[in-house]
Amino acid sequence: MKKTAFFVLANFILWSATAQADMSQIKAYKEAFPDTLPKCINCHVDALPKKDGSHDPNDYGKAVIKAAGAEKPTADIYKKIGTIEDFAKIAPTGTK
Repeated sequence: MKKTAFFVLANFILWSATAQADMSQIKAYKEAFPDTLPKCINCHVDALPKKDGSHDPNDYGKAVIKAAGAEKPTADIYKKIGTIEDFAKIAPTGTK
């Protein structure tokens, strides 16, 4: 019983640590576009990370990464790229 509780707690802590990194990006996006509700799938190919922890970016995510360079994306970066919806309108068909 103690091993199960420890395992559940350890997974929760590890999951929380990775979720916090994404929260700063979500906050930056919401700072740039306050009336939006971004989701992981907006910037990533899959809604959830793979078992190995990788979470591949889609075209919008790649554009944000390219614009940010070595920095973490900021509200200004998101404003430069535009909203997810606007990016989807100008992206070529089949590249979303």
